[in-house]
Amino acid sequence: MRYILCLIGLCLAIGSCTASISGPFILWGHPKVSGLQSEALVDSNSRELPLTQLFAEARAIVLFVRNSTSRLEGTKYPMFENLVKSGAWTYLPQRRLAAEPFGSNSHIQVVSLSGRGEDDDAKILTAYNEALATYGRGEVLGILASREEEAHFLSKREAAAAEGGAEEAKPKTEGPEETEASFIYIAEGNKAVLSLYGPLELRLSNETLRLVEHIKQITFDDQRQKGYGRLSITFMPSGEKCTLRFKFSLVRGSWTLRNVEVEYRELKSVLVARGDEYSLPSAPVGFSYRCSAENTTFTNPIRNETIQSLLLSDFQVEPWLNGRTKFGEVYDCVGFVSAPILAGLFVVTLLLGILGLGISAMLSMHTPNRFESTRSKHSSGGATAMFVQITYVAFKPLALFTLAIELFLIHLLFVLIVLYVYVLWYY
Repeated sequence: MRYILCLIGLCLAIGSCTASISGPFILWGHPKVSGLQSEALVDSNSRELPLTQLFAEARAIVLFVRNSTSRLEGTKYPMFENLVKSGAWTYLPQRRLAAEPFGSNSHIQVVSLSGRGEDDDAKILTAYNEALATYGRGEVLGILASREEEAHFLSKREAAAAEGGAEEAKPKTEGPEETEASFIYIAEGNKAVLSLYGPLELRLSNETLRLVEHIKQITFDDQRQKGYGRLSITFMPSGEKCTLRFKFSLVRGSWTLRNVEVEYRELKSVLVARGDEYSLPSAPVGFSYRCSAENTTFTNPIRNETIQSLLLSDFQVEPWLNGRTKFGEVYDCVGFVSAPILAGLFVVTLLLGILGLGISAMLSMHTPNRFESTRSKHSSGGATAMFVQITYVAFKPLALFTLAIELFLIHLLFVLIVLYVYVLWYY
């Protein structure tokens, strides 16, 4: 009987947790977490499968529930920031997960957070390290969520059944409704898409506008033959019209986001993206670009202008979508350096070193300047001197040292080649 009561209590606790958590979510700890991304243009069935597989493959799940959805600051959560950045992690801005973890994994621990930065920071680190000590590194999935009562929606709607079976939606509070879809801008005909995890910030000389409300009509001017395209979005901050035209240049099959045209009130400016050819948002046609580690800033090259800059943070963009309903493969802002590339560069360096030593050894060889003639007397002393000279030349210390270094480098080269093949095979 006691076990039955415990089981019922556990089920109720799990049920209450599933009903009371909401986004945004931070997932970390498991290697496959980095493969998750927010796919706004993909149906729910396609998003559910990766989450279900992740929950099932993790040996344990630690769910941390916050009392608010306010933005996390690294100064208040330094230990949690270091914990997340030490391995694979991802950020999901949606309100609900496509799949719940409670039905996919039996080892789930729910930790409630009080809301105080220092206490929660230490509590997260302690609980997660205890789980790592039990199940091992890379086997524990950490999830940071929020309570449903503190959801980040500005307003909610509730359905009330009317007489005769009709249902009518009545707003509880006045004002615009903000959802995660409010920051996803899809051009007509699915020609281009811009997905943000926060509102755009347009900085003027005397104020900063958070561009949230926008009209439904979003267009993409496809001028592929002329080598550019423009994604136009019109916002309505405080009832005033503000139009942004993101210009993408197209060169040799790759696009680059270089500038944005801004029209606000009677002001018109062209803001140029800060960065070089390697740091600007760019990708081949058919691929999307995403960068969550750095912000992209568009600045006004003319000083003393009212419109100064536009800030994009944690975004994903793809022009020339060509009617597809989901993003293409992702190009991110991570440098093009990986373990196989580093191993290959190291092997090339060793080969060049071996070649240099060989050339140096060949250049140090000299032909003899004295030769024995047929008229010379072959005395025993002369033969002994010649043998000593030949022995001395054959076992020259510099030559032995060079030969030892070459044998060591060849052996090390063989080991590196084996490691290189191993990395390519398993990673």
